[in-house]
Amino acid sequence: MTGVRTTRGRIAAGKVALAAAGHSSVLASMAGLRLPLQSHPLQALVSELLEPVHPTVVMSNAVHVYVSQAHKGELVMGAGIDSYNGYGQRGAFHILERQMAAALELFPVFARAHLLRTWAGTVDVTPDASPIVGLTPVENLYLNCGWGTGGFKATPGVGWCYAHTIATGAPHPYNAPFTLDRFTTGALVDEHGAAAVAH
Repeated sequence: MTGVRTTRGRIAAGKVALAAAGHSSVLASMAGLRLPLQSHPLQALVSELLEPVHPTVVMSNAVHVYVSQAHKGELVMGAGIDSYNGYGQRGAFHILERQMAAALELFPVFARAHLLRTWAGTVDVTPDASPIVGLTPVENLYLNCGWGTGGFKATPGVGWCYAHTIATGAPHPYNAPFTLDRFTTGALVDEHGAAAVAH
């Protein structure tokens, strides 16, 4: 890898770090890599501002929802990925309805909160529900992908490991088990049970 060709021209680079969430497999295929990823739509929502009453994030695998309250006061809620593969970034009412019903099952006190906005994005998921962080067979191309619904929460910590991997050309000890070659060696890191929301 010697650079990236964009719509605005070529950008030369000694090393390229690929971290494109749900579109990682699309970009990796441009470099001749076929990644063990599936991309799915993911929806979330936020409420109006409320008095601070919920100081932590709660994730329930029983009802498939997470609920947290931002510092300003709005509730942030989401659930598992949509069941179909795709790159669409649009919401669906029945998904939001299920997310809100699950949140109210955990926290009936929020029944009168008004929904302020929703959004949808694309996430990529590996077969073992663990990310891929590390080197690739393409020299000077590094991957950080496959996080499913956990990337938003894990990115600050893994950023240091990813930077170390890129700078030294060798995996950081923390991300060493999460390399791409685990899918050929069979040393999978199965995290389906620990993911807290279904993927």
